[in-house]
Amino acid sequence: MRRTTLPAAMIARLTAALEPVDAALAARHPGASGGAGRQPVHTCYLPADHMRADIMAIWGARAQRLLARHAPDPATLAAATGGDPAEAIAAAVHAQVTRVLATEPVQDLRVDLEDGYGLRADDAEDADAVRAAEALRAAAAAGLLPARYGLRPKSLDPAVRSRGLRSLDLFLTALCADDGPPPGLVITVPKVSAPAQLRVFADVLAALTDQLGLPGPVDVEIQVETPAAVLALPELVRTGLALSVTGRASRLVGLHVGTYDYSAALGIGGADQASDHPAVEYATTMMQLVAAGTGIDVADGSSNLLPVDPDVHRAWRRHADLVRRAWHRGLYQGWDLHPGQLVSRHAAVAGCLLSGLDDTLARLGAYVATQRTHAGNENAADSGAVDGGAGGAGGGGGAVADEPATGRALAGHVLRALEAGLVDDAALGSAGLRRDQVLRLVG
Repeated sequence: MRRTTLPAAMIARLTAALEPVDAALAARHPGASGGAGRQPVHTCYLPADHMRADIMAIWGARAQRLLARHAPDPATLAAATGGDPAEAIAAAVHAQVTRVLATEPVQDLRVDLEDGYGLRADDAEDADAVRAAEALRAAAAAGLLPARYGLRPKSLDPAVRSRGLRSLDLFLTALCADDGPPPGLVITVPKVSAPAQLRVFADVLAALTDQLGLPGPVDVEIQVETPAAVLALPELVRTGLALSVTGRASRLVGLHVGTYDYSAALGIGGADQASDHPAVEYATTMMQLVAAGTGIDVADGSSNLLPVDPDVHRAWRRHADLVRRAWHRGLYQGWDLHPGQLVSRHAAVAGCLLSGLDDTLARLGAYVATQRTHAGNENAADSGAVDGGAGGAGGGGGAVADEPATGRALAGHVLRALEAGLVDDAALGSAGLRRDQVLRLVG
């Protein structure tokens, strides 16, 4: 037993002042929320009057036809989307897009009663809100509903507040029916500019769900599309984390940037409004900063250049470029507005996941092996054995010394590839990895 200078009681007394700081940091950065589960690669927005039970299959079929017509082979798809032209990568991307369009073209669906729907007669919006909810229930019964789905009502701005809350009531009432809503429900609150709006929306949701007998928490996303929202981001997230109404939490699970409203509010001209504009990227970076360590997902915006004839390839390339740029910045979700964008979305995502995947697996395998060696050396040292040493600072037995934080990031890449079906247990085993190790490293 080695002798220390400061006794344990003195260390405890000197660090006691950090106890409230520890509690505050734990509350502010709780880690994974366990709310909506796997983060989808996109949220597809659909005007409420277009909603029908088989809409996901319809979008998938339309995307498949575009793929067959405009990119029937791997080389053409790689050229059209700016993907890796290497034969093996291009073939894997094309196969992945073909598979996903047939099996899970849409990962997250948002029925839209806001900007994508517009202002209509009250009777028309009433009917569309109810019909959309009934179609979602029918989709769930037929096994056609994505893992996540929900509604974007109108905002809490005074001019449309009553209309938006009435539609929310009609939608949830029809969706719950007698047996509750299908799993995966998320409500998106647009044009939030102040924490009080989020608290009031949570109060309305709580009152509704109490009356409807909706069990458990309500997952909520907010759209960051005003300058005031960007300035209020820290308080908005604090409010979202603290939401608790009638004994049940209303979980804030996502921050979504509203590219075009936000750009316009800053005076950026229509030709320059895009999610890769520096002003919008500043907003998404701020969103990432305030959401880090909270379990709240951050989503990029959309591309308004739609893949329609005669410019399908140009639209695909622009969309895929935006998706790749977002992924390189750590933004793994965006909006899609058109079935044709499913092609460029899934192609770009597959390309991002496959790019460097072999190197990522090797680095992660080396990191895990080094951690195992370190643990063995510590056990040996406790037994009086000599530590032979291994690896660098925190990891990497190979050419890169990976820190634990980088190990988590590498595991995150591998996990996304696992979720996408681009890597399997055999490939993990070849790298000296197991699925449970990857999950544990991600946290």
